[in-house]
Amino acid sequence: MTKFLKSLKWKVILAGILAIVLVTLYSYFISDTIVTKITDAQMAKVDGRFMIATGDRPLVNHDAAYRFKFNSGTVQNDAIRLKGKTVRIKKYGWRIPLFSMYENVVKIEEEK
Repeated sequence: MTKFLKSLKWKVILAGILAIVLVTLYSYFISDTIVTKITDAQMAKVDGRFMIATGDRPLVNHDAAYRFKFNSGTVQNDAIRLKGKTVRIKKYGWRIPLFSMYENVVKIEEEK
């Protein structure tokens, strides 16, 4: 194999690894929206985080400095106020039960 082909092979492998890393980071950090019903929310923190139970899955609500999110108390109050109603929840992250990871809520609005 020529030197050029070996160099090209490594460049393609590195580009593939970079693409996988970027897609993974994109899927974690970019917010998406779900429409669901809040079944339970309380002002008490569990392990330093607010929890919100929905008809679909549990969510967490905590401040995230890297996202400039410092309003978890306000978001939790909205969740309590809208308990039992259909809402539009903007959230990001992954749910990985093995590591007790939950998607973090950014915003809650009542569905009209």
